[in-house]
Amino acid sequence: MIVLSLFAVTTIFPFGWVLLSSFKTTSEIYGNSFALPDEWQFGNYVTAWKGAGMSYSFLNTIFYTTTSVVIVLLITSMVSYVIARSRLGKHLYHFFAFGLMLPIHSVIIPLNVLVNKMGLTGTRLSLILIYVALNTSFSIFIISAFMRQIPLDFEEAATIDGCSRLRVFWQIMLPMSRPALATAGTLAFVSCWNDLILSMVFISKRQLNTLNYSIFMLKSQYVADYGAITAGLVISIVPLFVLYIIFQEQIVRGMLSGAVKG
Repeated sequence: MIVLSLFAVTTIFPFGWVLLSSFKTTSEIYGNSFALPDEWQFGNYVTAWKGAGMSYSFLNTIFYTTTSVVIVLLITSMVSYVIARSRLGKHLYHFFAFGLMLPIHSVIIPLNVLVNKMGLTGTRLSLILIYVALNTSFSIFIISAFMRQIPLDFEEAATIDGCSRLRVFWQIMLPMSRPALATAGTLAFVSCWNDLILSMVFISKRQLNTLNYSIFMLKSQYVADYGAITAGLVISIVPLFVLYIIFQEQIVRGMLSGAVKG
């Protein structure tokens, strides 16, 4: 219990510090990081919203992330069904498992070359395709493991009733796999939402910037308003908390049902 309490404190502490710092001036953050602010600087949120151009970067990030997650879940659920029910699924699973071993930094240059050859440099589509590619392997790892645990009796009964393979997938396998889909979708959402490196490399227009990239741009070479930066970080964290609150039951069920077992 003591170890778990210490772990909880060390996990929550950075979020609490960022939240507290978002109401301080930069001098207060440097002078006394852990004290309450002398005067609560609510204007930091206005500065962050306007300075980072969040009126469009926030919407850009929602568009990139939501579109990528929908595509990832659509593709990986179909692939996972083949892996879980096909005799050749084991080989297909091993193929996608290699994607879990590749660090993102090792593929940035090849991806950049590929995007240039496709003529997609600096476009929304380039970032979406890269997000989809980088989140596919882990999503398949989660969903396929869950689908293997679904008894064949449901599919056999549906087949006897005249359901096609496609109908079995859409009306039986997908609804029963909601915990795994929620788990994989949430992890993919967090991965896309928190991205900074890829957006810096593949997005060149300010109007297409992601939220994290815009917050990063608040820091100049010699001067940084850390009060506004931490306020921007708080704004970027809020959607992730909301997402978890909405899907926490499905996520926990997915974890406990073996959705992350190999």
